[in-house]
Amino acid sequence: PADSLSEYADAQSFISTDNLDSVPLPTLWDVNTSTTTTTPAHSQFHGLASLDDITAIISTPPLGGFQPPPPPPPAEEEEDAEEEETEELGHVDTYAEYRPSKCRMYSHVVLFLSSATIGISHPDIVVETNTLSSVPPPDITYTLSIPESTINCGHLSALQLEAIIYACQQHEVILQNNQRAGFLIGDGAGVGKGRTVAGIILENYLKGRKKSLWFSISNDLKFDAERDLKDIDALNIPVHALNKIKYGDTATSEGVLFATYSALIGESQAGGQHRTRIKQILDWCKPDFDGVIIFDECHKAKNATSTKMGKAVLDLQNKLPRARVVYASATGASEPKNMIYMSRLGIWGEGTPFRAFEDFLHAIEKRGVGAMEIVAMDMKVSGMYIARQLSFSGVSFHIEEIGLDSDFKLVYNKAAKLWAEALQVFMRAADELGLVSRKSLWGQFWSSHQRFFKYLCIAAKVRCLVELAKKELEAGKCIVIGLQSTGESRTREVLDENDGHLDRFVSAADLFFFGSQSGKPRGRQTKVPKHTVDSGGVINISDDSSSDSDGMDTDSNSSPDSLLDNDDVIFVNHTSCQTGSHYSLFFLFTARIEEMKQGLLNKIAVLGKELPLNTLDELIDKFGGPDKVSEVQG
Repeated sequence: PADSLSEYADAQSFISTDNLDSVPLPTLWDVNTSTTTTTPAHSQFHGLASLDDITAIISTPPLGGFQPPPPPPPAEEEEDAEEEETEELGHVDTYAEYRPSKCRMYSHVVLFLSSATIGISHPDIVVETNTLSSVPPPDITYTLSIPESTINCGHLSALQLEAIIYACQQHEVILQNNQRAGFLIGDGAGVGKGRTVAGIILENYLKGRKKSLWFSISNDLKFDAERDLKDIDALNIPVHALNKIKYGDTATSEGVLFATYSALIGESQAGGQHRTRIKQILDWCKPDFDGVIIFDECHKAKNATSTKMGKAVLDLQNKLPRARVVYASATGASEPKNMIYMSRLGIWGEGTPFRAFEDFLHAIEKRGVGAMEIVAMDMKVSGMYIARQLSFSGVSFHIEEIGLDSDFKLVYNKAAKLWAEALQVFMRAADELGLVSRKSLWGQFWSSHQRFFKYLCIAAKVRCLVELAKKELEAGKCIVIGLQSTGESRTREVLDENDGHLDRFVSAADLFFFGSQSGKPRGRQTKVPKHTVDSGGVINISDDSSSDSDGMDTDSNSSPDSLLDNDDVIFVNHTSCQTGSHYSLFFLFTARIEEMKQGLLNKIAVLGKELPLNTLDELIDKFGGPDKVSEVQG
């Protein structure tokens, strides 16, 4: 309704909903959004240009044809109609089957009308939300360079080719702030974001842009990037891991430079010279860089105003204005506040209705989820966004309730009592140390408490799960078991303690009673800036520049053991407390606290003998060992 948008200063008169049946469908689109859907890619960019665009999007029915609204029911039947409408709401489809709307289907071959590029259909059914399916993407004007042999072999499906084409087409648009427009891939698991991204890199490589940046959340994913490029026959594009290259080295000539988001804030003081990773990246790219920058799992940069990492992502985009930016994340546009790093979408800033991101955020948040859906629809119409996911059509599920046996109940009760006792011990220790602020101490305590019982509850399901799985295996079915956690980090700790050897199965729940109590500090040696040393042996650092952890507590008065992973606090040996020197990361507990700690550790050791084994190890063992089970994990 028009009155719901009356607070906009530039609100114009809207098409009356009473007369919609008399307005031909082409008129709506030609009048309001023709500049978006038919303008060549190199012309001026149009996003949320006016409220007319939004009205047209809301008012336009699905592409199947215009259906005028039914006449209102007679007054006496109003109550019955409301009941009937309520019943029908449960049957409305949330998703619509997705097919490239600018393509024509010939059996198993898809033909792009504008560029005559062919590709085979995706191997599974793909859907998109009904709101997105109600608006069309722009016409295709881009000519693809990926060889027909790659396409005809099915290395890239029609859906992936469509995303590649729209991304490259959007990259030809220059925003009003003189930066190149970016593209957001919101595809879910199974649609193949990895191959799509690899295809974009290949396309630009064939166009002569030989250098690309690929950022992700883990260095291990470099091997996935190499696999994706190999899968599309792009074997000639090398992938270089930034963490394997020395600071300041820019000798790598071409290919993909793969790095993590945390690498953007990496620094080195080796040789007395201050070097940073971001400067190394910029030197490698050169100022006129117009290659591809992939922000994979880009939601990692969502706190762009509050963390060094997020600021570095924005800084990199600003310093390389001609770069072809691709954001890839299944949850990238789920909340408007998390879109701040997507500066290349052209939704806010110079030449848009929103002067700054804060204006955009305020306008969207006060209108709720519906406003975000309109933004997503407008981004699709403008050619800057695509979001598909695998269909769950035909999938069914049921919840199996697992009863706990008496042995498990006994172990659970013992663990609960020991945690209650541990709480008392930590409270007495905090009093002994005279801690004023205990926020970080309790944060560590309760997070470990939660992880312990999570692992314990997961382990309780093993026996029943094995029985159920064996029944299904006998019926000729395949079994896929998903775990909330594999306990890998705990296994790695034991490996480190035993010089890389395991002499037993590791219990994931065992010793989640604060592994840091073992006395082995896990913090890193740090050069100490201006500081003071309190009576407890904790250095309070006045310079907070060393902290970049997301939500990390910087409470320097908290328990020493609970802060071993906090870069803002350094523990010193009282025998070598000299200002300006490097301090060893040891803390001398008082005799009383040491006695309390040892007593608690002894009780933990006794309980540890009764705790269940690591769930993953036990499952593999129950199903016949590693030769019978495939393990897939990140």
